[in-house]
Amino acid sequence: MLTAMGHRITIVGPGAVGATLATAFAASDAAVSLLGRPGPHLDAIAEQGLALHGQEEGTEQRYWFPAAYDAGRLPVPDLAVLCVKSQHLLSAARSIRAWIERGTDVLVVANGVPWWLPSTVDHAGEDPVLRSVDPDGELLAVLPAERVMAGVAHFSSIVDGPGEVTHVSGDRLIIGDPTGGISDRVTRCAAALSAGPLRPEPGTDIRRDIWEKLLGNVNLNPVSALTGATVLDILDDRDVRQVCAAMFEETAAVGAALGIKSAMTAAERLDIARRLGAFRTSMLQDADRGRPLELDALVGAVRELARRTGIPSPSLDAVHGLLALRERVRGHAQTPGT
Repeated sequence: MLTAMGHRITIVGPGAVGATLATAFAASDAAVSLLGRPGPHLDAIAEQGLALHGQEEGTEQRYWFPAAYDAGRLPVPDLAVLCVKSQHLLSAARSIRAWIERGTDVLVVANGVPWWLPSTVDHAGEDPVLRSVDPDGELLAVLPAERVMAGVAHFSSIVDGPGEVTHVSGDRLIIGDPTGGISDRVTRCAAALSAGPLRPEPGTDIRRDIWEKLLGNVNLNPVSALTGATVLDILDDRDVRQVCAAMFEETAAVGAALGIKSAMTAAERLDIARRLGAFRTSMLQDADRGRPLELDALVGAVRELARRTGIPSPSLDAVHGLLALRERVRGHAQTPGT
């Protein structure tokens, strides 16, 4: 499948993260194409190219990629990279089902608890389906754990406007197999990114990598969306910081019950976030723009796994309930994948 050079790669969801990955793959001479939703961003890329602004002011490169709304208009790729919000993963998987059936490798780079997690651990109960993010199990049927690679992005990019993306900070991308170890496909995928602006790292335990990132997202993202506050404002408020620490502890306990352990403490994780300054989380940015939030993947799935493992989660429950009500009032309550 994926070879070191000359391979075909399609980015599904060329937003901030997807566009950055597209340019990283292109640096290794891959034949990159983009599959996205109809709208001004994809239209601008098709007509004027994708402009990627670097971390240093004044740096810009423009890339020309074939772009389409319909997978049938693009060649079957060797690798499809899904970079969509968790609530859109099912619809994205449906759109490339024909590619999956023909053997295309799949890399998913998304925040939150992945749909396949219960099927890969021993203590999540008999149901392999994570109902909070995959209610009917369709996503697990289309993309079981053995068919995907998972990516954990430790870099930040933003869409400045149609066809315009800025790589703000960071360069790490951890890639791994849900069942552990480093497979040939993971090695090939990392190699295909090695010439670009990102630093790919094959991960031997991608579940731990996912959970450790979740420990910083499960609290700061929903609290910021509820309050409208930056991370610095949140962590400088003693009472709110205690709420975030409690959410960390509950999530860490769920991970430990699943066999996913982290040595990081709440204080260490929150201090890392605080050093990044007064930034606005991705969930707050979505709330500001009136978009649906990744609440189920970031918080709802942890609560579901807490029930399965018998871990109390009062802080997670309270914040989830408040933000879920906010979403219903805004008319954004939805079934994942719709």
